[in-house]
Amino acid sequence: MPEKTWTFEAGDLVPEWLMRQTNCVLRFGRDAIVVENNSEFQIYPASAMGAEDTMVLAEIIDQEIDAEVEHTLPIRAHTEPRSKSLN
Repeated sequence: MPEKTWTFEAGDLVPEWLMRQTNCVLRFGRDAIVVENNSEFQIYPASAMGAEDTMVLAEIIDQEIDAEVEHTLPIRAHTEPRSKSLN
């Protein structure tokens, strides 16, 4: 299967095809690139991350109910931008 790539800006909603959520809203905390390849997602920041930076932020809807997040495929998160030499 050919590689698929999506780009997201900080503040964009995380799509349901990437992570399903219950009782929370997921947003990208920074500009990100998502790559689907070999039945997994890889998430890269658009620029280098600091130790305190977060890729995905969760906003709980109802504090009295548990929130759940489920990956639709395995996810590998990176802290360095994707190398331009990768295809």
